[in-house]
Amino acid sequence: MNANNKSNYNDTEKLKEIPKWTRRYTQNRTLPFIASMVIFLLLFAGIFLSSYFSAKAMKTENLFLFCVSMLIMIIALVATIILSFPKGGANFAEKLNLQFYRKEGQVKLSTPQSTKTERRISRITAFIFGACVPTTVLLGFWGYIPIKYMQPVSVIYVVPFLISIRILQRQTPSPAGFVWWLWPILYTIHAILIVAGVPILFSERLEPLNMLIPIAGYGILCALIGHLYSRYALRKLKGIAGFEGGGADGA
Repeated sequence: MNANNKSNYNDTEKLKEIPKWTRRYTQNRTLPFIASMVIFLLLFAGIFLSSYFSAKAMKTENLFLFCVSMLIMIIALVATIILSFPKGGANFAEKLNLQFYRKEGQVKLSTPQSTKTERRISRITAFIFGACVPTTVLLGFWGYIPIKYMQPVSVIYVVPFLISIRILQRQTPSPAGFVWWLWPILYTIHAILIVAGVPILFSERLEPLNMLIPIAGYGILCALIGHLYSRYALRKLKGIAGFEGGGADGA
């Protein structure tokens, strides 16, 4: 193989790398996911705190506090369920994607549309998740579930919910590959550590963090890893294309 043929061969091999790195870059544009997680964290906090105060209002027979708490809970639950639907979540993420990456251009993965069965399963999963959060809080408040074990108990519905998001919401930008699966894995390990007696629990006024940090903190951590990987993939694409600066426009 002469020098010219070798150069052409190397150029061809580089071009073959473009689809791979384009896909990895696109899959890991996770800034919209991080923003979504912050919103989800606020919704989760709304559900958790409103559940707590509604239970407290029932014990103290404070009708006004109970009504306000229930109203906030219903609003947070409805918003959580809507954003958990494939269509609702994907549309919201797409709007965020346009804002965060407008300077880099727009790329979109070619993925199959969700089937009716998948959409139905997604709605059921979102509804079950939305119902389980306040139920767990109320059972904990009434003493049926020890407060320190609320996070381990939540694994029963949080981990299946995270898995369903990965499988059913293919159009939603989120950490790709193993990075996503790291989230439910870390959440489960966190629960195992609590059951094993490792002192990682917050107490008194900081008790809500025992739920919020594992479910939102690990999600944001995974998304940040995905974001850093997208920067690496973008640099690889620029190197293959042989230019400096610019965006990653494509389809």
